[in-house]
Amino acid sequence: MTTYKIKNPIISLLLVFIFFTSCNGQTSTSKTTNNINSTDTTEQHPKIVRTQGTQSEVVGCQLLDKDGNLWFSISGEGAYRYDGKIFTNFTTKNGLCSNNVSAIIQDKSGNILIGTNNGICKYDGKSFTKFPVPDTLSITCMLEDKDENLWFGTMGKGIYRYNGKTLDNFLNSNKQEYNLGENNQLILDILQDKNGNLWFSSWNGGGVWRFDGINFKNFLPSADYYKANQDKRNFNNPQSTFEISPSTTYSPLQDHITDDMIFSMTEDNLGNIWFATRNHGICRYNGKTFTSIGRNEGFNSGGAMAILQDNKNNFWITTADIGVWFYDGKTFKNFTENDGLVNNAVMSVLKDKNGNLWFGTKWFGLSRFDGKTFTTFSQYDN
Repeated sequence: MTTYKIKNPIISLLLVFIFFTSCNGQTSTSKTTNNINSTDTTEQHPKIVRTQGTQSEVVGCQLLDKDGNLWFSISGEGAYRYDGKIFTNFTTKNGLCSNNVSAIIQDKSGNILIGTNNGICKYDGKSFTKFPVPDTLSITCMLEDKDENLWFGTMGKGIYRYNGKTLDNFLNSNKQEYNLGENNQLILDILQDKNGNLWFSSWNGGGVWRFDGINFKNFLPSADYYKANQDKRNFNNPQSTFEISPSTTYSPLQDHITDDMIFSMTEDNLGNIWFATRNHGICRYNGKTFTSIGRNEGFNSGGAMAILQDNKNNFWITTADIGVWFYDGKTFKNFTENDGLVNNAVMSVLKDKNGNLWFGTKWFGLSRFDGKTFTTFSQYDN
């Protein structure tokens, strides 16, 4: 663990950002606020539109705030807030530190924290200020824990914890035999479970970590996963203790997670942790064993992007290739473009205050599902 003392409360940040978008942000400003682009249309409902002329493709569903507003991100287009009537677009013209937004959360004080490729901005409902983090980090995800510490993942630099005074770095030199010496972890998601443990998911072969406040525990697949080249990184190299064996078959084991690349995580109302994996469907952890849920169980997709439990305790799983899957714990049902979904490359999902589901997709797609019908809420590029 490396500790940095923050001397300057506002540090100018320049981060190199390359990112997917995920789901989590707050507060309202008047729709007449100067220099804020509002989408106001005579159509039946408003739509997100491009204001910066980018060719961005992924809409990230980020946050339902305390006031019931929804927040979305689009790389190059800044942040969007939807109050149920209009979309308000926040960009650098309004004080946002960058238009490349990667994560949005709301802190306990009600401020909106926006992670970008130029660091983190704080929005208090009126103006933006920069958050004190080093200028060498690229933000990928954020979470404020129960003790009001801010945790954020980075592009290849592990994770950081800011307690208001010091910044502590973790998983930035985590040596392990499985990830080809990629010790500086790319963290895509952070979760705090009901017991207070923090979970961190890796997208460069690190699996997931659980932090109990003192120690990190790393969860990785079994040795057969690597011997059978399920990670697709070929371990016939001097850094590895494994050699690929053509005769090795891989079957998920209950004492190991099913994949070492995890896009996102969620905790259900029973305390189980669900993992959206790269190539091995969904994985559920009950605190003792891992259960693989994939093609054999009816989930006919290689990997998953996001998992959400709805108000009726059913699960919705998004995929980058064949739309959205509904799972009631026993059977799966698939929803695609044929059902009205804007497109099948669904990267994120968010639940609003009324229980409607919002799906962010590639190619500037945003769909709302009210339980019966999908409605497109973006200027979608067909």
